[in-house]
Amino acid sequence: MAVDTTINAPTERAQSGRFEMPTTIDELRRSGIGDSPLPAIDVNDLKVYYDSEAGIVKAVDSVSFTLQQGERLALVGESGCGKTTLGMALMKLTKPPGYIDGGEILLDGRDLVPLNDEEMRLARLAEIALVTQSAMNALNPVMRIEDQIFDGLIDHGIRDTKENLRNHVYDLLRRVGLRENVGRMYPHELSGGMKQRVAIATGTSMNPKVIVADEPTSALDVVVQRQVMMTLSRVQRDTGAAVILIGHDMGLVAQFADRIGVMYAGKLVDIGTVQQIIEEPKHPYTKLLINSVPDLEEKRERLTGIPGIPPPLVDLPPGCVFAPRCPSVEDVCNELEPRDIDIGDSRHVMCHLFDEDVNMAGRGVG
Repeated sequence: MAVDTTINAPTERAQSGRFEMPTTIDELRRSGIGDSPLPAIDVNDLKVYYDSEAGIVKAVDSVSFTLQQGERLALVGESGCGKTTLGMALMKLTKPPGYIDGGEILLDGRDLVPLNDEEMRLARLAEIALVTQSAMNALNPVMRIEDQIFDGLIDHGIRDTKENLRNHVYDLLRRVGLRENVGRMYPHELSGGMKQRVAIATGTSMNPKVIVADEPTSALDVVVQRQVMMTLSRVQRDTGAAVILIGHDMGLVAQFADRIGVMYAGKLVDIGTVQQIIEEPKHPYTKLLINSVPDLEEKRERLTGIPGIPPPLVDLPPGCVFAPRCPSVEDVCNELEPRDIDIGDSRHVMCHLFDEDVNMAGRGVG
């Protein structure tokens, strides 16, 4: 009597929008990114707030950006500026007392915000995946690596033989530079860099359209950081996924990203290509952020910091949130909130210095 080695999953799946869930490894491998004319992800006026005893904390406030297929965007800024909160919101992993107060998260044209828990659970990993900053916390300590990857595949409706599933896992491990025998190991048997590669393999196991990498190298030494980022870069090229990289290390993100978005007090204040941000910073905060990075070629007696501290998000100042720390502050900055200004060449800055309407009004031109 033949033994059925097919691993079955629940047959009832929430199928919503344009995405059709693959059911076998062959279908999964053919799914890919495709040639959709739509952006990989289009975020419009996204707001993520937290209720607190002191009032409403505006952790992410009216953030908008578009990421094309295969593009890499890095989000940078001081601690507490909203980078990780934004990343968790894109995955719809915001926990109470936090909540999405408004906006759209269009993934290949489908808005994730109104999806129910089951629809969003299926979208995670299959359409949008997360690589966390602490792989050890993301891995189950009592399960072998291959079993953990199996779980995600089976839970998303993949029904195939154990042999095909195992071969797929081995392909994933080889793609991130690990040997097949890693699949039979437990997390505690792996180094920090190996665990982070496993996290990348897991996150790309279903060929998602978008990968959110939340400081994936923060707990690693500089040599392993480079290895992990090279692995992520190679996997991203192979899969064609768009990547949102959250990080503090300007040098690291500049080597990886196509574009950089600068966040401050929950707002995306400056966004442009790596060359634009590094060589021609426009927003005063971006300039100070770039100047605070140590330069090995330029000898300085003291490191340059940014004066002042970020404002409490529950009590933001009127006008521009950066005005209390800005070296270029003007009267209008303390009264009127700046709007997002398109200054050309796909560059956007949220600053009155580049708003012609405000500058003309200030000069009495009307």
